[in-house]
Amino acid sequence: MSKKILLIILIIAAVNFVVGGILLLLGLNLYFNELFYGNSITFAIFRAISYIGEDIVQILLLAVIAFVYDVKFGRNVGFSLLGSYYFTRILKDSFQDPRPWTNTYETGFGFPSGHSQQGVAVWGLMSYESYKKENKILQWVFMILIYLIGISRIVVGVHDLEDVWGGFFYGTLFLILFICLEPLISEKAKSLNFLTKVILAIIIPIAMLTIALIIFPTTTYDYGLCCGGLMGLSLGYLIENEKIHYDPKALNYKQKLLNLVIGVVLTMVFYFALSLYSSDFFVWRFTKYFILGFLVITLVPWIFTKIKRD
Repeated sequence: MSKKILLIILIIAAVNFVVGGILLLLGLNLYFNELFYGNSITFAIFRAISYIGEDIVQILLLAVIAFVYDVKFGRNVGFSLLGSYYFTRILKDSFQDPRPWTNTYETGFGFPSGHSQQGVAVWGLMSYESYKKENKILQWVFMILIYLIGISRIVVGVHDLEDVWGGFFYGTLFLILFICLEPLISEKAKSLNFLTKVILAIIIPIAMLTIALIIFPTTTYDYGLCCGGLMGLSLGYLIENEKIHYDPKALNYKQKLLNLVIGVVLTMVFYFALSLYSSDFFVWRFTKYFILGFLVITLVPWIFTKIKRD
């Protein structure tokens, strides 16, 4: 990470921290929740914005990036999303902060806001990639989206100001660590043989799941989702990088559009097929998202390479 972009991220983080802290000290933690409470119009608008943070939307985002932009960056977006998801659940189980009284449909603890934290981890990474590509329009679009997602959680009443403030803080911390460490880890992984990388891709997510369940044996949070997804993405990317070599950058716009349509349809078919059986048991959730992550990052690119081109 360049010193310039690190400074920009730190300045934004400092502004968020100071402004949020001032509002909290002024006793406005629930002010905005109560201001919009019961307003069906603002609820509908910001509920739609909040839905951007749901799992199906995030999965489709990852898929689109991998299918038409870059498989490795799609993997990184998935890693950032799932890593932040895991980190958020650890924090929620640690703080055990109740949600505000304005909450009408979400369950679990409030602090920090998962949508806000994961919004920074995902869309912040997208903004950083846009910065590197010198696309200022997308850079600011993604940054604005982060704030809209955070604000939406307050407007719909499921989080208070403190929750979103914490989500932005921890999300920024995670994003900085990810941007700094991912290139180093990826470079180190190149020196390992394929079998070693496969073993690590299996052991690390299982270890993460085991640690979470040992520390929080009565948790209601879905650690199986993030750990299973991480294993599926890791193994899938290793196989794709070793055997398939799908490169969307080598395609023209027509071919990318075709792959996008086919890929999105297949991803949704996989998702809803795996959702036909519903269970909160962590083993099933681990298995479901392992399969989904593996299919999206491996099978679909393989199918693309078999499609005849003009």
